[in-house]
Amino acid sequence: MLRSKSANWALAALLSLPCAAEAQNLPVDAATLQQLVDAVSLDQMSEAALQACGELGVNVYPRMLDAWVSWREQQQIAPLRMVVAALGRRHAKGRTPGQELAAVMRERVLSEADPEARCASLLQDWRGPGMDAASLFPQARGAAKALVRAKLVNPPEMPAIDPEPARGQVLLPSQIPALAEAHKGGWTALSLEAARQALPPVYVKGRVQRWSGDQDRFVLVQQREERRADAVIELSFDAEAWVGRELVLRGVLTTLSTGRARLSDAVLVPQGAALQPAALPQAPLRRQAVLRQRVLAAPGRGIADKDLAAVLIHGEGRYDGGSSWAEDVCYLLRDGTAYLRPDMPPDQLDVAASRRLEPQRWARWRRSGQGYELQAQDDDGRAVGEWRPLKHHAVRPWAEGSKLDGSFSRSSFYGSLMGASTSSTRRIRFGADGRFEQSQQSLSSSGGMAAGNGAVISASSRRDGQGSRSVAGGTVGGAGAFSGSQLDDGAGRRGRYQLQGYVITLSFDDGHQERLLSFPVYDKQQTVYVGSGSLTQD
Repeated sequence: MLRSKSANWALAALLSLPCAAEAQNLPVDAATLQQLVDAVSLDQMSEAALQACGELGVNVYPRMLDAWVSWREQQQIAPLRMVVAALGRRHAKGRTPGQELAAVMRERVLSEADPEARCASLLQDWRGPGMDAASLFPQARGAAKALVRAKLVNPPEMPAIDPEPARGQVLLPSQIPALAEAHKGGWTALSLEAARQALPPVYVKGRVQRWSGDQDRFVLVQQREERRADAVIELSFDAEAWVGRELVLRGVLTTLSTGRARLSDAVLVPQGAALQPAALPQAPLRRQAVLRQRVLAAPGRGIADKDLAAVLIHGEGRYDGGSSWAEDVCYLLRDGTAYLRPDMPPDQLDVAASRRLEPQRWARWRRSGQGYELQAQDDDGRAVGEWRPLKHHAVRPWAEGSKLDGSFSRSSFYGSLMGASTSSTRRIRFGADGRFEQSQQSLSSSGGMAAGNGAVISASSRRDGQGSRSVAGGTVGGAGAFSGSQLDDGAGRRGRYQLQGYVITLSFDDGHQERLLSFPVYDKQQTVYVGSGSLTQD
């Protein structure tokens, strides 16, 4: 199934080229294209598994990173991926089959009962003969070369390599804020000539990563274990061949700010051992957010009832680019500490793991009149700043055997009436008989400005206990087209519920179960908190 989808996707990408008449006379057949896309899919799945192992904090991750980088270089995967990425940019849907498989692989690794063993086995896979791309996909490289020769995709472009040993000072991403401050805050989008006048070419050093998951944009980052510099150095070239590697580059900073610099006209510097650290202060490396499962304990093994002083909530409207309601919850413990990221019931918070991995999520609290005050902690668990009053109010747990009867919902709107917009509503209907049904519906529209130019485009979807349905379509210049689909039977959105303490347990008809943070926000129970936000009775 995957293999036929790979070939169809690649063919569709080629046939969508502007020169469609020439594209139909393809230099490769579907089976050969299939091997090219499947070779890249293998790399994308491997990268997703590597990232998941890193987020899980497994001990073998540093060795995994080295093994994956070495495997890619030995198999010469990067040029293949660059060609497939070029196809993706021309494809109407863009997303490659490998990206879809990568998402599945990531979730599979994250759900492993023994992630250390799973990640160790992946390490051995990259070192073994079973991952020899040339044997698995012998026609892949020929397919990529044929597409480039036929000018159906552009050849991969690489920066020049400096043959001489580098001399001077080298900048790290953590020094970008100080460099920007030394130049009155920096600059945005200068030409190469103007940027050279503002600052001569510089040497920079960091590890290459994709920027926010984008397949085609790359940055240099500075990272040490769980900590990372806030600032990044954006690369103006395709750095696919060096993802995961630490590099030294020379180039011109055409953008410079306290959070980001853009390196243009870049040259690779393989001989940078003689470079000295730049004489600029480094901003502290910040702890990164850890995955929920790394601080999640088994039910009943987290905060004991006797150790919990209060659960507080605060909400307010947000109107930047739309309209939504945002809330945060915190747990106050009787030892005088507070936890500020409760996305699990308190009896499932692994306090010891959380204090070790995310001390910045903790704070100190004290009573102040009828309310509370909070003092934050830094990345090392040290108290910082002044005591500040909390706007939160305390909530009560569910009494054993509690039931709800009615429909509770929450809506949001993003965009504007004149521009593109999306409105959505999340709803749960609870019955006094212990049954529930979840639903979510959304409507997107191209807006009044597009309508004024003769284009009216909209899409709607609804997911509930009866199934999933979606409709999309519109008219452009008087011509219209519509499409619709219906998936699943809704069993994953209906079932039985149970309320107790600060927990709602949802047992779905498809067999899976969810245990979520929940409580009545007010005593009259017309607003209830479920999972990650409150719902108000319709």
